[in-house]
Amino acid sequence: MTPLECYQEQCKQGLIFEDPQQLVVMQQLQRVYSDLLSEHRKRQGIFSFFHSSKMAQGLYVWGGVGVGKTFMMDCFYNALPFREKMRMHFHQFMKMVHEELKKYQGKKNPLQWVAKDICDQAMLLCFDELFVSDITDAMLLRHLFRELFQRGVCLVTTSNTKPDDLYKNGLQREQFLPAIAMLKQNTTVMHIPTTVDYRLRHLKEAGVFYSPLNETARENMEKSFTLLAGNHPISTDPIMILDRSIKIKKRAGDIIWFDFAEICRVPRSQQDYLAIAEKFTTVFISDIPIIPANATDTICLFIGLVDVFYDAHVRLVISAAEPVEEIYSRGYMMLEYARTHSRLIEMQSIDYFLE
Repeated sequence: MTPLECYQEQCKQGLIFEDPQQLVVMQQLQRVYSDLLSEHRKRQGIFSFFHSSKMAQGLYVWGGVGVGKTFMMDCFYNALPFREKMRMHFHQFMKMVHEELKKYQGKKNPLQWVAKDICDQAMLLCFDELFVSDITDAMLLRHLFRELFQRGVCLVTTSNTKPDDLYKNGLQREQFLPAIAMLKQNTTVMHIPTTVDYRLRHLKEAGVFYSPLNETARENMEKSFTLLAGNHPISTDPIMILDRSIKIKKRAGDIIWFDFAEICRVPRSQQDYLAIAEKFTTVFISDIPIIPANATDTICLFIGLVDVFYDAHVRLVISAAEPVEEIYSRGYMMLEYARTHSRLIEMQSIDYFLE
């Protein structure tokens, strides 16, 4: 499946929304994909000894948060069938470069050795979120880009800023300008001007409260988590809150997903929820049951959780057996739950989510 076919399939399945600006970028990624496949065949062919490496023109995609840059690059990267490729967050790449430089300390022109090692592994580099703020990195990149491009490496990168604004107002920026010139020469620069945050558009369409507990609710929870998590690594390891371990379904960046039975039953407390609100901006809670009238501890904890998250403006995505008003419909905490009911309704609004 080619990058463009991958994108179209995701649209067909309703996993993403087709966007004209994204389609233009995908067509360029399709072009890079074809050029790389052709170049890879030449390098692997029987006459590869006589073939001088030719670099495929890369792509520099920039735009605001949530416009789909990382997703499109992943479609492109995953479609390439060869192994001579490398994809990482730009900060991870620079960390790797600094570690490699230590290996060649004392050698003449150590960056040439680092570039050679990279080229031995990959004919394609994919960077997520290219951003330069450190003077050391800026000076390194000027020479590293030259070495990599001369060796025929193709670069596909995303960024929140256009090339001309990289390292803007940085110390000795004039020495970094050749790196910008090389980026513009060796990649096609494309801007995605849309202001739509596609990670949140799904939530506007599907909501953030899924009921009843069926396959559709499960799929919506998974889809929402994936979209909001973006390219952050996902972990399923328990977290430590107030020196106590709490099982989770998964977490990514400042997003975390709990099962209701883990987060709203003793020995949890309001202090746990305050600590969670300090660490995470979005909390998923799945499989909220109907809470019976005699489950005093459970309803008290649930009310406390909603109060804390509402006050801290934590975004809440939940799946439940019944609509909000039916989760707790009888019992002596009905007056207190009326406030929770009201807050949960407000927290479902897209305005609350986007504030």
